[in-house]
Amino acid sequence: MPDHSTIKRAHRGRGRPLEFDRATAVRQALDAFWRRGYQGVSVTDLAEVMSITRTSFYNSFGDRQSVFKEALDVYRREAPDSALADIPAGVAVVPAVRQVFRNICRARIEDPEARGCLVVNTLGQMGNLEGEVDSYLKRAISNGTKVIERLLSQAVEQGEIPPIADLKAASKSFVAFLIGLNTLSKVVRDESQLWDLCENFLERYGF
Repeated sequence: MPDHSTIKRAHRGRGRPLEFDRATAVRQALDAFWRRGYQGVSVTDLAEVMSITRTSFYNSFGDRQSVFKEALDVYRREAPDSALADIPAGVAVVPAVRQVFRNICRARIEDPEARGCLVVNTLGQMGNLEGEVDSYLKRAISNGTKVIERLLSQAVEQGEIPPIADLKAASKSFVAFLIGLNTLSKVVRDESQLWDLCENFLERYGF
């Protein structure tokens, strides 16, 4: 007579591991995407780094786009520039923004693999991305631009910086600079050099 407990354990062993932890799996996916880029990571690769089967991957996440968006959500919450959205009304904007830029320079140099920014890296692949990922990235950039526009307006209203004729254009300039800074950090591996670039840019707006 068969040992049903043995059969049950064997059946479990072929599927998703009992110790499977979604948060850990998403972080493993994040690391893979950050190292190799969105297009450089297949479903097979993701299942492998998570130590699960392809079937289990599809059952857990649905598709590659979905797990990428989850991974990107984790990344964006922890990225050094995420602190910009946390600057509240009434707080001095200039020192807070300068500190965030400082932290970006430091974070990029402290990364021994020089991976840069996951969002910026993926933007470079936008012509080849699936629709949902493309739209997700566009929303992320749009939201980031709105955050900076709010901070610039707040800094002007609080008398910290001179008036800015076109806040929308200025906020886009900030985003463009940060994209360039994160890209350059993969080649220029000196924090002081990156910070010099930041200071030169920020001074144009009175920061």
